[in-house]
Amino acid sequence: MKKLICALSMAFLVGSAWTIDVNRSELESAGASVEFENYGGPHAVIETARAIRDIGGALGRQVAKNVQVQATYGEGAKYTLIHAVTDEGKGKLDADILVLNKTAGVDHIVNLRRIITGFLAEAYGYSEEDAGTIATFVTVYNAVYRGDIDSFTGKYKENVTSLLDKEKVGLSTNWEEWAGSTQIVIPLGDLESVSAVETSVISDEKVVKAMQETEDKGITERTAMADIKEKESKTAQEKATEAQKEATEKKPAAAEAKMEARKDPLNKEKQQKAEKAQKEVEKAQAVSNEQQKIADKKLEEAQTEREEIKKDIKKVSGEIDLSKESYVNGLVRMDDKADLFGIVKVDAETGKIVRTSTIKDIRGSGVFTVNDITVRSEAGEEKFATMYMAVCGKPDGRSAVKLCLIDTLTLDMKKESSETLAEESALVQLGADFFAVVSQNGECHIRAFDKDLNLKRQSKISVKPTTAISVTNKGLMVTDKSGSPVILKAVDLEAIWANAGENEKATVDAK
Repeated sequence: MKKLICALSMAFLVGSAWTIDVNRSELESAGASVEFENYGGPHAVIETARAIRDIGGALGRQVAKNVQVQATYGEGAKYTLIHAVTDEGKGKLDADILVLNKTAGVDHIVNLRRIITGFLAEAYGYSEEDAGTIATFVTVYNAVYRGDIDSFTGKYKENVTSLLDKEKVGLSTNWEEWAGSTQIVIPLGDLESVSAVETSVISDEKVVKAMQETEDKGITERTAMADIKEKESKTAQEKATEAQKEATEKKPAAAEAKMEARKDPLNKEKQQKAEKAQKEVEKAQAVSNEQQKIADKKLEEAQTEREEIKKDIKKVSGEIDLSKESYVNGLVRMDDKADLFGIVKVDAETGKIVRTSTIKDIRGSGVFTVNDITVRSEAGEEKFATMYMAVCGKPDGRSAVKLCLIDTLTLDMKKESSETLAEESALVQLGADFFAVVSQNGECHIRAFDKDLNLKRQSKISVKPTTAISVTNKGLMVTDKSGSPVILKAVDLEAIWANAGENEKATVDAK
């Protein structure tokens, strides 16, 4: 069985619960790009990740003040941002151009991506996660097309290409060539449409191929990009529906105006009114048609990429030798503000990240190893010698908090519980049973699951959604919904006190 990295002990957890805080910069740089050469020696000045991010953030805040106006920010500074936008040259792209001047100090791809992440988040309102994904693709895109001025000329407007230098455009894979010789091009679409950055361009076939040539085939970042495109598709679909509704609502008035104009063909005012009404209908219909095209295009790209990712996961899985003793798995924090983690597979001998999980919302309730699992689905049966059980997900409407089983090889989720858990549910193991807090119809109960996530039994009493589940020699101590401590017998989850959960006078604040 694979060894597990353990850096933190978790109170009241029984069994093989484990966790580790891996440096996320290592995760972001692993397998997400062509091979960048970074400076590895000591630094005279050490800046925090937040300070580095805010280099781009400061430029982004200036752009955000008026995104429709072309302007240059940071002239004479270490980093200059040219926001090149114009109404001319329809059919081609605007762009932001990040110039690394001679005094620029960035010497690691992770920090360069932090700068771009800060810029995108502040300029266009992207979430940190989405901005980070786009920043990764932007750097790969610029590395792939480094010095290829013709490719930029073909896609971008004159106001962009006139600023590009063949010797500087794009991004070298060697950090020593960055300062004074770099123009990072960020393609922009319609700034009032579904997404400021044209994600289809930065994730084209050549960029994806470059990612596929890395050891883990960039699966984590490509999956995140597919997520972004699905969100773009959803937004475009909503805009298309809204515009179609507007066109439909305006049609009766346009028809009436047209009829009145026909009755009185010499009335100039009525003719103009009819013409204006018809143009409003046509404009709304054109917007609907355009947004529908975007919605269909983004969804098709996302679905196609997911199919490719599935194939690459199988390839990657076949390349990893689980019997290699130096490979270890551990948790990496994905969100500093939330207690959410992903899993990484690290070669302990070299420090290299071998594999990163596509799951980014493992909750900090503990992760347990379970053995001899069979997962059944419409595709058939899969057998696993070992898997990880954890609480995963977010209560955001699209996702839900559930128990999940994770493949120790691919680090992907293979099965989820039917039951929804409380957002802060604990997870503990006692013998062959796993206990968690299930939320249903506004009430929370302790439920026992087997290793296959099958429900075995449930407590009669309701508990607080944030209750701890403490294993004692008398049973499981929990906090009922009134705030009183209650001990449940593990065998049937019955309270050992007959009046448990009912006697308000005996309530003890166990918060």
